[in-house]
Parts: sequence; structure tokens; C-alpha cells
Amino acid sequence: MTQADRSLFVVGALPEAAMRNVAEAAASVGLSTARVAHCHEAPAALGSAVDPLAIVLRMDAEGASMACAHVRAQARLAQLPILCVAPQRDDIAFTELFSWGGDDLVSAASAQPLARRLRQLLGRAPARREQKATREQCAIVAGSDARWRSVMGRALYQGGFSVRFVAGASELAEESVGQAVRVVALAEDPTFGDAEAIVTAAQERGSEAAWVVVAPPKRMAALHASIGSRPRVSIADGYAPPENVLFLTNELLSRRGVDQRASARVLYGTAVVFRVAGRDEDEIGFSYNVSAGGLYVRTLAPPDAGQEIWLEMWPPRCERRVRLAGTVAWRRPFGPSEGATVPAGFGVKITDGLSGDLDRWRAGYDAFAANLLGTSAAGG
Repeated sequence: MTQADRSLFVVGALPEAAMRNVAEAAASVGLSTARVAHCHEAPAALGSAVDPLAIVLRMDAEGASMACAHVRAQARLAQLPILCVAPQRDDIAFTELFSWGGDDLVSAASAQPLARRLRQLLGRAPARREQKATREQCAIVAGSDARWRSVMGRALYQGGFSVRFVAGASELAEESVGQAVRVVALAEDPTFGDAEAIVTAAQERGSEAAWVVVAPPKRMAALHASIGSRPRVSIADGYAPPENVLFLTNELLSRRGVDQRASARVLYGTAVVFRVAGRDEDEIGFSYNVSAGGLYVRTLAPPDAGQEIWLEMWPPRCERRVRLAGTVAWRRPFGPSEGATVPAGFGVKITDGLSGDLDRWRAGYDAFAANLLGTSAAGG
């Protein structure tokens, strides 16, 4: 198959100007464009596609979330990147698309943002197809909602785990004892079973896996009180991106006291406007974790390591946005990767900021981390 045989699928009727920009971006990297006007038509269209590269989805089109659910439920399409075009590229849109199993928000106001992502996806295509059939580390995803299981399973697969699904509480304790099982992502759902009883029973049977219980915000305090102090157990916000489970898993499995960073990394999600220094167009990504001296930004268009970067965002616990400058320390392209603890994107070492903004960043981080970690001085 040649590159020209591959297609970019556009699902949901985009405005005429936006569609021209999407078609221009696809043509610039040698892709054909397949248009699917209505989201309910996506399953049939994708079912006959030989090797689609990506989907561009109009996020506010009728049936958009169900189109995502269909894609994520199909093993053949589970790793297919979904890029959403939304009326507003803000925290709410990012969080919603991640919960659907989407990968990035992209502007269709010009061709360049999408073209940058497509070039990187084309570069990663062979590596995605050559993933090992078996993996040493296994993750179990347990819950009654099939859609949630598929989205969570994909996030853990992208982090290098083989994934097994468990749809019943009765078998979970036994399944979790397996030596290769490193993490169990459990949905807190009364229809599945009592999370406290499930975790307790599994650990009493010898489970040494990290347990991440994913719960609605109103249930998190009670779960922290009942099982939050048990070894290798963490409680995750059910409204947060599923990839947060990767971060929590790494924290649970890492040896305490070996982290030599001057300040701890903590989960923090918000929209980040960024551009390579001197470039004339902004990109928008979403923060994954932050520290006093840096942050990690989710995007399918990560800049190269060593590039100078300009950023604007709301820091945690801050009354205003800040503008910062930094250097790209490292990048992770899209696709499954053994041992990955972050989704696709790039890490930034912060080096400067507008007057007072660097101090605002550090003060906001210190207050946020102190609250999360229970320390009086989290920064450094």
C-alpha cells in the first residue's frame, strides 16, 4: 500500500472554509480525504476503509460521541487517532473529547495545525503496526460500562500494557492475583460491585497490583476514607482524562524516595496556548502534569527537543493567566509505547516569564502541590 492509498476521514459536516483547510492539510502530506457527512454513517464508511490514518471529527455534530464509541469498540480501529474540531478549544472541550477516547483538539481555521499533526502521524505509522503481540505487563480494566472499558483500556494499552477486560466482580479478585498483572483500573459503580469490598478481597488473596479506583467526584472523599490508605491504592476522578490512570499507576508502582526532582510532579489539566519561539501561529494543547520548574503538554504536534517554546495558561491556584518561556526537554510521539507514563506530547523546562509571571507560576504550584501532597512547602 502506498501513502496515496491512505485516507483522512472527516466525520460530521464542517463549514465550507474549514473543509477546504482540512482537505489542503491532507493533500499537503499526500493523503486523500473521505467525507462522512453524518456521524451515524461513520461505522459503515470506516468498515470498508483499508488503512485510515486518522479521523477529523466535528465535535458538536449530532452523534459525535457515539461515533467515537464505535471506533473505540473496534479492535481494528482502537488505536486510530481522533482529532476533534470544536466551537471552543477550552478545558471543557478537551476533557470531553478525552472521555470519548479522542486524542487532540485541532483548529480548522488554517491548514497548518492539522498538517503538522498528520506529518507526525505518518512518521509513526510503521512503528504502530509493529507493536509486539504480547507484553510482559498486564492491566485489567474492570467495570460494567463497555464504553468506559474500551476507552480506559486504550489509554493503558498506549502506555505499554497488555489489557484484559473483566465485566464481573466475582472473577476480579482471582484475575488480579496473576503475577503479570501490574494495574487494575476499577470503575466505582454499584451495579458492578462494592469497590471497597472488591479491593480488600483481592489484596487479601495476594494481589500486588496497583489499584486505581475511578469514581465520580462526589464519591471520592468516601473512597479515600475507606480504602485510600491501603497499599498500592489510588482514587481517580471519573471526570478526568483516562490517561491520568497511567500517572497514578506509575506513582503507586515506583519506589518511594528515589525521585531526585527538586519538586514533585502532580496531575493538573488545563488548556495551554503554545508556539515555537518566532512562529506566527499558536497551537493549543492540554497540560498533563506540572512541577515548580516545568510541565507536560498533551498534543499530537509536539515540537522537537531543544526548541524554545512560548506558553500561556492558567497556573493552579492563580488569579490570572501567565506567559512563560521554556525549552522542550523531551517529546513523546503518538502511539503505543512500552513503559510510557504519559500520553503523546512534550515536556517543557520553564526558563523565564513575563514580569512576575514566573513567581506566580511557582506560588500557584506550591499551593496546589502542598494541598495534594499534604506538605507545607512542595516547591523547590
